[in-house]
Amino acid sequence: MEEEIRFIILKNLEEVNSRVDSLEGLCFYFAKNIQADLEMMEIPSCINKIDGYDHYYLIADEYLIDPTYSQFLPKDEKLVSLQEYPAKVLEKTEKGKEILGDLLYNGYHKLEDDDINIYLSSFKAERKKTK
Repeated sequence: MEEEIRFIILKNLEEVNSRVDSLEGLCFYFAKNIQADLEMMEIPSCINKIDGYDHYYLIADEYLIDPTYSQFLPKDEKLVSLQEYPAKVLEKTEKGKEILGDLLYNGYHKLEDDDINIYLSSFKAERKKTK
């Protein structure tokens, strides 16, 4: 199954990368397209939305699929609503670093133990207080 997931992600990335500079804001587009491709290969999947964010990812069997996670890497611009970028939160633990590396390099991560909660925790960094 991993080879099929890798193929589907690469196919979808190749279709878009030549037309856009950033994957920011394309998570739902990728989730729907990847899910359709997975269904054609008879691989069940579920699209999930991050609470409090307009960000989507998939779970297919034991795989977390999020090829657009790179939008959460630190940028030069100032953060508006969070204390730190989600990728910085993942970098704080060895397991988080592994998940981050897999998502950035492959667009997916094979889930073990508490990996999904570690991934989700990267979006739960303390929000900035507004005045």
